[in-house]
Amino acid sequence: MDEMNMHEGLDYKIKEGIPKISDMPMQQVVSIDVIGDPNTETSKLMKPLYTAAYGVRKIYKANGHVFKVDKLRGRWPQINMVKNKSDWIGTYALPLPNDVTNLPTSGQDIDNVKLEQWQYGKVAYILHVGSYANEGKTIEILLDYISSNGMKIIENSHEEIYLSDPTKTDRDKLKTIILYRICPK
Repeated sequence: MDEMNMHEGLDYKIKEGIPKISDMPMQQVVSIDVIGDPNTETSKLMKPLYTAAYGVRKIYKANGHVFKVDKLRGRWPQINMVKNKSDWIGTYALPLPNDVTNLPTSGQDIDNVKLEQWQYGKVAYILHVGSYANEGKTIEILLDYISSNGMKIIENSHEEIYLSDPTKTDRDKLKTIILYRICPK
């Protein structure tokens, strides 16, 4: 059985606080939108999202292919920074093989999930270790790095890849990759 790589272009073992620039291909994902405070809304959305991803995995396995369900991703528009957390909007996603054209539907609890392609291209990213609430300094380091390399972020491309499970990891030890799509200034 062949195993498919879902984090092509990224180094999940990067050192904390040291930004990198990489090229990342388009990624097919199963996604679900979140409205409201991620601290209270996230747990409600994980079951349908993971049910859909593992449903696709089961179909692939039955056809002799294997892919590991990769780390959870979240995209958060910049507008959230001026909103009350209860009014935040965003999207959670799990990468799928790029040739997936349908999500399983029969007998599944997958309300509100959708199949979409997330575009990437050139990206800058950094590892943050600690609470999500303390990401500000890490984001500043990344934004300074992007600017000093003659690049700028593409609007509303803030993405987080959650390397740690917040239900099983101390807040101070959470590992999150913070990523922006970038282009020349």
